Amino acid sequence: MRNRTGADAVTSAKWAVRTGALVSGVALAAALGGIGPAQAATPRSSAGVQSIDYISGKDVTVGSCKGWMNRRSTDGYVQGLVQSWNGADCIMWLERKVIGSYDYTSVSDGYEVVNTSASTGFHWNGANAGSRVCVHNNSTGAGGCGATAW
Repeated sequence: MRNRTGADAVTSAKWAVRTGALVSGVALAAALGGIGPAQAATPRSSAGVQSIDYISGKDVTVGSCKGWMNRRSTDGYVQGLVQSWNGADCIMWLERKVIGSYDYTSVSDGYEVVNTSASTGFHWNGANAGSRVCVHNNSTGAGGCGATAW
């Protein structure tokens, strides 16, 4: 796994483990070629203090690349996640739009995956702002963004 900032695979993997966002079961199934479209991770909670919940209806799928978002219950911050299968080379990033502004702005690094998964950190998604996850399938040249979570 590599990201556009040039972090090596070990650094990226350590970061992903720290955030608790690896979807290892799905990644293993993808590596074995045994799944169709990726499914969102099951929401998890940590000692009842906070939960990380899948945001339904905000997914984007481009060929064998899928991006989706989770929301942290304690502060409403969101994270983008990406899954690749069937050898697709996918890049995912998170964007935000503030009400009254003209366009979306990238708020995360780009995360590139092939037959695995990755996630951004958690990003502010407060009052008058919405976030969306975007995916580009380098294998096909196609891309797109999911619906905005306000």
